[in-house]
Amino acid sequence: MSRTICINWDICYQALTENNYDGCNLPESNTYEICYRVNREQVLKSAYREKNGIEPVYTNFSNTPPSPNFCATLDYIFFNGHLTVEKVLELPDHPSGESYPDETHPSDHLMIAATFQLS
Repeated sequence: MSRTICINWDICYQALTENNYDGCNLPESNTYEICYRVNREQVLKSAYREKNGIEPVYTNFSNTPPSPNFCATLDYIFFNGHLTVEKVLELPDHPSGESYPDETHPSDHLMIAATFQLS
């Protein structure tokens, strides 16, 4: 079975992409075990990293307190199984303007996209 997950959680990147990652120091409780237990059987891959060799320089650019001029990669497309990344949407190397949203960017997040081939 193949899975594709579009995600906006920077905190889980290593937990999802590294085999035997054990850096999630979540409080012990049945709720957290059900919701946040790391799947150690199958590591996910990032579409942008798989296709380009690196993650995007940024996917979010905003100017909101308490983090003025915040610019970071927060958005990913994770997948596993029998999929090959055919292409990803090209993203800019650096932000334009003072912050997003602006006249050409309707959100503070850039749109990301990937095309997959069953392999």
